Amino acid sequence: MKILRIEDVLRNKKISPISPPCLIAKELKIKYIIKENGRITGPAVGLSILVDKLTRNLPIKSMLDLCCGTGALSKIAKRNNVPKVVCVDKNIEAVKRNIDNKANVIILKADVLKFEINQFFDLIVLDTPKELLPKLFKRFEYFVSNSNIFVIWHGSCEEVEWNEKVRERLRSISRVVYSFSIYGEEISASSSTEKGISWLRKFYTKW
Repeated sequence: MKILRIEDVLRNKKISPISPPCLIAKELKIKYIIKENGRITGPAVGLSILVDKLTRNLPIKSMLDLCCGTGALSKIAKRNNVPKVVCVDKNIEAVKRNIDNKANVIILKADVLKFEINQFFDLIVLDTPKELLPKLFKRFEYFVSNSNIFVIWHGSCEEVEWNEKVRERLRSISRVVYSFSIYGEEISASSSTEKGISWLRKFYTKW
């Protein structure tokens, strides 16, 4: 994994200025991005849109950003006045550079496969590399039980069988599961609390 200044990446023409990572970085004033396995990574556009709408339209008071990467989703939450935001990643160099100390975001270095949650969150968002998801299936119930809403990005809308497998796992440990297809991405939101279910129903109806 490499941490790169977005200005240098654009100057060297290693990425298009209108690519999703660059557009999101520009909007959120992110200065450092991540290159991993030969490609620039960043939050999926669809997931960014969903987190933005959730934190703008629901009374979310706390959010846990798992596999936070550049910290983009945490910045969206703070922009929408979520009082408490905690972001977690094995490599926190990029998020530390992108999020000002004055933003009051708690940054924790930890492995999402082992991370222990010590408080209840209104919203937990998991934006992990797809190849890691099968290893996290067993932790889905833990994430659901520690939140009013658990949101997970799980791939392209074209991967029908895979997406159904993720939803089946969520349905087995949640009372409700809602699916969102945004810009070709498949994202699911689940809940097992009365508050979370009520929030999601209202949100999905207006969606």
